Amino acid sequence: MERFLFVYSWLSSLTEGRFFRTGFSSLLRLSAIALTIYLIGDAIETWQKLLSADNQSAGILLPVIVQIILFVAGYMMVHLMLLRAAEIRSLYDPRYALSEIVTVLARLTGELLFVITLTVTMITALQTMGLQTGILLPELHKVLAPLLEQSSLAWIIGTGALLGFMLLVAGYLASEILEMVMKMSRNSERRL
Repeated sequence: MERFLFVYSWLSSLTEGRFFRTGFSSLLRLSAIALTIYLIGDAIETWQKLLSADNQSAGILLPVIVQIILFVAGYMMVHLMLLRAAEIRSLYDPRYALSEIVTVLARLTGELLFVITLTVTMITALQTMGLQTGILLPELHKVLAPLLEQSSLAWIIGTGALLGFMLLVAGYLASEILEMVMKMSRNSERRL
């Protein structure tokens, strides 16, 4: 009869936050695995395009640089997700389980947006210098080509770096505000 009475243990895991910590941690780990599989598949597809007979005349050094940038950015994103998943798994306060998780996710969002923005900025900078990145990222090339004709390299790099930094600060600020609210709540509970 005990195995049919699972609601108490389920409610206990919800109340203590185990359910949410395990769920969000697992979701981040699965996302990191999915991103890794995607990046490996994309790298294989890109290398097949680069090594085809059609693209031999375009040169291979610059697309290799873009591929290295994408690899480093992908590695950083996967590593950030795994680190934050471990941090979520190790959270302990049952009263503020979701608040603590959202705090970590806000920080992760800022970090991921920072990496993505810097990656797009570096690839765009390579494209403004006349390098052919359209082989690797045709969609990005189509969107940016008209804009790049009117923009300078310094403006693109400066704006991209500033935007990335602002996104990182926004993620950390949101995280700190949530932590501050939780600390205020904990302090007010102690006084009561």
